Amino acid sequence: MIIAPKKYKEGTIIETDICIIGGGPAAISLALSFLNQHSKIIILAGGSWKEKSRHRELNKGIIDPSSSHEPLEENRKRVFGGGTAVWGGRCVPFDPIDFEKRSWVPHSGWPITYDQVEQYFERSLQFCEAGENNFDARVVFPGKNPEIIPGMDNEDIVSYKLERWSAPTRFAHRYKHILKSNHNIDIYLDAHVININVENQADKVDSVTVVIDSSEIKVKAGKFVLAAGGIENPRLLLSSKSAFHPNGIGNQHDNVGRYYMCHLTGTFGAVDPFNRKEILFPFELDQQAIYCRRRWWLTPKFQKQAKIANGIMYLNGPINVKDHKEATESAVILAKSFSNILKGRSFKAVFKNLKQAIKDLNEHLVFTLKNSHQVIPFFLNIGIKRITNRRLPIRLPSIKSKWLFVCFQSEHVPNPESRICLSEEKDRLGLPLPLVKVGFTELDIQTVISSYKTFFERFQNLNKGNISYKEEDLRQNVMEEINNFSSRAHHLGTTRMSDSPINGVVDSNCKVHGMSNLYVAGSSVFPTGGHANPTLTLIALTLRLADHLKKSNLPPIKPSSYNVDANPKKVFHMKALRLLSNITLIFSARY
Repeated sequence: MIIAPKKYKEGTIIETDICIIGGGPAAISLALSFLNQHSKIIILAGGSWKEKSRHRELNKGIIDPSSSHEPLEENRKRVFGGGTAVWGGRCVPFDPIDFEKRSWVPHSGWPITYDQVEQYFERSLQFCEAGENNFDARVVFPGKNPEIIPGMDNEDIVSYKLERWSAPTRFAHRYKHILKSNHNIDIYLDAHVININVENQADKVDSVTVVIDSSEIKVKAGKFVLAAGGIENPRLLLSSKSAFHPNGIGNQHDNVGRYYMCHLTGTFGAVDPFNRKEILFPFELDQQAIYCRRRWWLTPKFQKQAKIANGIMYLNGPINVKDHKEATESAVILAKSFSNILKGRSFKAVFKNLKQAIKDLNEHLVFTLKNSHQVIPFFLNIGIKRITNRRLPIRLPSIKSKWLFVCFQSEHVPNPESRICLSEEKDRLGLPLPLVKVGFTELDIQTVISSYKTFFERFQNLNKGNISYKEEDLRQNVMEEINNFSSRAHHLGTTRMSDSPINGVVDSNCKVHGMSNLYVAGSSVFPTGGHANPTLTLIALTLRLADHLKKSNLPPIKPSSYNVDANPKKVFHMKALRLLSNITLIFSARY
């Protein structure tokens, strides 16, 4: 049942078996895991179906120094569905090396193994509607060249590993009918938790204090799961001080909020391949009509030899007409530009956005109109994808582009000085604003430098084409990226998993050290971040937590045949329209 905000009487207490704090993919997948149980579940979602200014204000924080991180309200959405309300849909599992203790990566190593998490990837992919648990292009696409550029792969870098793309699945809307009709799951919208109450004994949470429509109530539960994201999880733990926990819950060794990680991303070079026909980098549809894409991955052998962290590289496109010479590129840039312009919250903001973009818009508009015969079938194809709800994830560069740009995404090394603290300033609910002090190390920089150096040396040695790349400028370029950093909403590590409270916040079952009934779900428990986008792995860990909770003195399982597989009718429609989609692509390619 989904419960809209309403006034409550002072002193109202609601009781349940499990209380989940948060409304994103971790919270929703955890609740759905209990559909076959008698347990009573409450989700306290700190937002509603749409984000309004009052929600956005609650996501604000302090950045120190100001340019070192994007504003906290920029990449976070305080809505039911959390990050899946806006995510792109990229699904990539963590690699086995991410779980290992690496002598050259400080604070690395998980208290659980890759195999303990990998067994949940299949179910995680079902929730994300991203196909089968197979990320090897040699198996998924037999008969095709497994390499992006033939001959490039070697012991240091390989390109047969895939990323899968969700529709993207908007969790709140996709599973709305299930959650709404289930009598054992209650979802309270616009329910803002302001304190975790430990009142009678040090190791037990008694209740949480919740503000709903200016009413303050309490929710009591046998078990509590904090699933509010990598910023809000540590914020709530740190601010929930009591006589038992004067420094915040789980913070007896000053670890809550530390080891804040994201991913380093950027574009610092480009290639002009001689043989464009041999390149295999566009999206490919597997047998389930799921979009997949290949990228170069730095092998574990190379990571160990070069003593660097994990990372990937992939090809992407330019933004200038002189570089791409492709009408559909200009059309996409125009569409995105107009979209950004209209996002202005006032006429003044819209005018300002238009003024800033006018030069580029004029250039791309002229080029698009001159080549409308290419643009029309292209957008027809996009329309078909929208109808099937399985759209092309992102617009990749045309093979005719003058340059194909080499982008990277690399692991942010765990660093205790990179952290989320509490500021003196408070929001309208009385919670201290989070204070972000993101930090990077020399290993973060060297990982990017080594990756690019290895890639371009290999490309040149094989005489595959021309390059646009200056090794002497690379360090400065990486530092500029760091000094003007954007997390891309990947907030990791702030309540990290560990065997001991001395170097972490939760144990191998995601239970807060020293607490008997408080758990944490989400990417904040990651001890390391790898190169992969976090959604798939955080859901897998959440499903593992669900299995643990089911064994912990909860009512027995009730028979049920329900599963969360993709809607068969939707899949049929996608495949039925696939032929029409391909026809428009063929027509477009003729010009």
